Amino acid sequence: MRYWPKEVVIFMCLRQCLFGVCGVLMGVPVASADGAPAGLIAELSDKDAATWAGLQKYGVNIGGWATAGINYNTNNPSDRSNAPVSMTDRNAEFHLYQLNLFIEKAVTKASNWDVGGRFDFMFGTDTRYTQATGHWDMGLISQRDLRFYDIALPQAYVEVYAPIGNGLSGKFGHFYGLIGYESVPSPPNFFASHSYSFKSSPFTTTGALFSYALNDQWSVNLGAVTGGDNFDRDLGAWSHMSGLTWANADTGTTVSFSVLQGDVYQNQSSELVYYSAILQQNLGKWHYVLQHDRGTQQNAIAQGQNADWYSIAQYLTYDIDAQLGAGLRGEWFRDDDGVRYSAGAANYYALTAGLNWKPKDWLMVRPEVRYDWSEAQIAPFDGGHQTDQVLLGIDAVIQF
Repeated sequence: MRYWPKEVVIFMCLRQCLFGVCGVLMGVPVASADGAPAGLIAELSDKDAATWAGLQKYGVNIGGWATAGINYNTNNPSDRSNAPVSMTDRNAEFHLYQLNLFIEKAVTKASNWDVGGRFDFMFGTDTRYTQATGHWDMGLISQRDLRFYDIALPQAYVEVYAPIGNGLSGKFGHFYGLIGYESVPSPPNFFASHSYSFKSSPFTTTGALFSYALNDQWSVNLGAVTGGDNFDRDLGAWSHMSGLTWANADTGTTVSFSVLQGDVYQNQSSELVYYSAILQQNLGKWHYVLQHDRGTQQNAIAQGQNADWYSIAQYLTYDIDAQLGAGLRGEWFRDDDGVRYSAGAANYYALTAGLNWKPKDWLMVRPEVRYDWSEAQIAPFDGGHQTDQVLLGIDAVIQF
């Protein structure tokens, strides 16, 4: 009798469960008569998760999502790695990327003080990229048990709203940062895969972040945090994180600039400066995004060498109808010193085309084709054997 490794058994069970759920529920009618977004639990029981658990009367919401998918790399790498692509980084292996559960009490921004907060629990293969250094969520699952699966706790914060001026809110704890357009949570992203600039940017921060609306168009963020993706490894290495956003509802234009600056390590000169500038423009059914990122770090490489990297990414999507959208993403990423990826000084290029199909309020399917190529000192794909690769991928996001 053949005995399968534990991770293989878990993968097979998750795959069969997901396929079975999708197959049965695709035929369930939408419970919400007014067309309002509804999660899977609400569709099945006519109650959302918070009402079902008896928490809605306290202003508490609970929910989550599951994201799973598979990729095929035409290079068919022997180690099954799609690196340097992140998250969708395994070839011909079905994976549960994210199983994210959250509990949240959103603050009411009115004339009175209010206190809320949020806690997120994430299981899956994406957690390898979203954990924070220090004594927080690293090593909750031994890699000897599940090679690519782990647990992350990407958000755990208290939020306070003060009716000062136009309203001041502050987050205190562990939360997602301001940098970049793409998000760690799957549901807001149009594409299943991620850009190079997304992987190179910090995901989570720990500390305090204040938000204030200057008027109906301008808003500002200002915070003090323990650096990017760091919980308590170097408590003395504090950074400032700030952002400025202008949004014009009449023209459908949003412009934002955010920056994270501070030492990475407490006991050595290691200043990291990372900024992200983003333009978003809505033109009817068309949506365009232009993003420019740049990062520099002192003493990032041996012998005290500094590191520099920068990128330009563009997104163009079109709403075919209420359920279906088509999109393109193009990116150029420059790794000046080979510190973000392991191919020496390099240029990375990526072109992604995909569809975003939402047959149900709670279900999103994202097929895509992606072509990556490079100009590098070392061939970055297929374990150092190829300078380009083609990825065919698809995933599904189910919101509870």
